[in-house]
Amino acid sequence: VRQSLMMPKSPPLFVLLDMKRPRLDLLQKYVDLGVLPDPIALGGRDAVDKKLLQLPEEDRPSGLQKWNEWGAPKGAPGQSPWHPKKMEHELLGWMMAMHMMDALDVALEDMEHDVDWRSKILVREQQQNESAEVFLPPPVTDVSQTGAASILHGTALELDGAKWHMNHISCRTSFLPNISGYLTSIVESGVTKNKEDMLQSRDDSLFKEGWVMDVGKLERDTKLKVLKYGGLGYIDMKTALYGIPSSGTLKVWLPYEGRARKNSIKPDDHADASKYFNAIILCEVNEKRGDNECNMMSDLAFRVGDAAVSKSSVSRVKDVASYLKKDICIRVEIPEEAKISFKNGQTNGFGVAVEVTVTGAGVSRENGACSISHVIWENQ
Repeated sequence: VRQSLMMPKSPPLFVLLDMKRPRLDLLQKYVDLGVLPDPIALGGRDAVDKKLLQLPEEDRPSGLQKWNEWGAPKGAPGQSPWHPKKMEHELLGWMMAMHMMDALDVALEDMEHDVDWRSKILVREQQQNESAEVFLPPPVTDVSQTGAASILHGTALELDGAKWHMNHISCRTSFLPNISGYLTSIVESGVTKNKEDMLQSRDDSLFKEGWVMDVGKLERDTKLKVLKYGGLGYIDMKTALYGIPSSGTLKVWLPYEGRARKNSIKPDDHADASKYFNAIILCEVNEKRGDNECNMMSDLAFRVGDAAVSKSSVSRVKDVASYLKKDICIRVEIPEEAKISFKNGQTNGFGVAVEVTVTGAGVSRENGACSISHVIWENQ
């Protein structure tokens, strides 16, 4: 919720596909505070009167007929009990459409009674773009022990604890689909060039040339099954950079995207990186693997801003991003000796270099290579 409130076009159209009471209460608190206008919570099956589903098929409303049928052929992947079936998807669409229709009615009424509605919208957008820092209320939940508190919730102002501010959070991901911010855009070196289709298995020799953009076995097998049924509309894919000891060092360069850049502040060459970057979060791909898979905490070594990162400066991010009860992200602190740099000799943008090397001798493709699918950093 707090991240959405910091987006350029804030306040956002916030849609929650859930009806669990704690999450509804959380949304309600932000609404009551006046910072999140008109969020939507859609329940799908939770919005349906169960008595209607007990009626004979022909006596039900048309939108509830064939309620237990999938839209895909029998045996297609994804037909799990927690996934919405075809008519539940249709119901969600109808509820969203009716909400939008109500909003259009209000907009039309404003347009009919206010001839200056266009100019007022432009003025409001200009004020948002030129406004000073956005302040948020104190967070509702406590994430102080996660290792990512400032990224998730921001920090309180020193002179006014009732006001919180958030630094700009940058992210690059290898997951598809990707509109902007693809992981390879920050890669400097250490990645094997490979133009084969992502669903083709990678040869072991590629991993001796560098880190490899690949997908896990389960992900590949699932996508191949989906293709047998015409794709089923799936466009997502959990791609990631995979590395083993022979892959060498992966080097990425994180551009500074914080307030100093907006104010056209240019730092001195080799200024301390900790002045502009707070912390770096690296996440591995979420996939089911064995007990001997790569451990990001113990099997990876890091350098940030040309300074080595000690083992004590790498920690697990707790209870924020997990898969099958396994936390999949780590926090890498910025060493005091770390320095900023300018990309390829440029002088109009600066950042910090991050180097990742697989040091665990037992890491292998068979047991589960090290992987990086998301890189997140907090700009000071």
